[in-house]
Amino acid sequence: MQKKLIIPVLIALFVSTAYSQTDHETAWEQKANELVKKASEKIKSYRSMEVEFTYTMENTQMGINEVMSGKVYTKGDKYRMLVGDNVFISDGVTVWNFIDDLWEIHINKVENMEGGLTPTALLDNFETEYRGKFIRQENHNGRMVDLIDMIPVTPQSFFKYRLALDARDQTLVYTIAYDRHGGTYTYAIDKLRPNIEIADSKFVFNRADFPDGVDVIDLR
Repeated sequence: MQKKLIIPVLIALFVSTAYSQTDHETAWEQKANELVKKASEKIKSYRSMEVEFTYTMENTQMGINEVMSGKVYTKGDKYRMLVGDNVFISDGVTVWNFIDDLWEIHINKVENMEGGLTPTALLDNFETEYRGKFIRQENHNGRMVDLIDMIPVTPQSFFKYRLALDARDQTLVYTIAYDRHGGTYTYAIDKLRPNIEIADSKFVFNRADFPDGVDVIDLR
């Protein structure tokens, strides 16, 4: 479960979009769109980001409760993500995923990745691929947050994403993805540093950085 689903959840962390309201939207959908648009505009204003986060995977039926720390660097459509011993790299065209437990490196085209092509892609396609709904406002660790659910229009591995945005400035606080097997995947933002200098080499895959004997599977 972890190996199949971890990549789309990571991609859901950082989002940007511009989408319009329609006459068919409910008041709750309109409120969700307004809040997410503000959040996306904030993210889009950053030329780069370094984010530290905590990842929690839970499935009570399967007895899974796993917590890992992680970090993601983004610059435009490029990203480098570290979650535990797993590494995800994209130069905006190609994606390289090192899955530690499988001892494999997967290579794919960005356009073939489910749930988004880049860290900013989930909500780039929001207008045509997801429906948003405002759920409620609640206190989360001393912060008031707005909860918004995003439902894919067409079936995906995840049937729902939940975003928690700071009610004051629409900063992303956490995101949860729900799969069809009772699993939840939570990414809580611990620290975000915008507009930092990140060398382009950070987004270049170097085979020598990974252990010998790892299987390389080219899916392009």
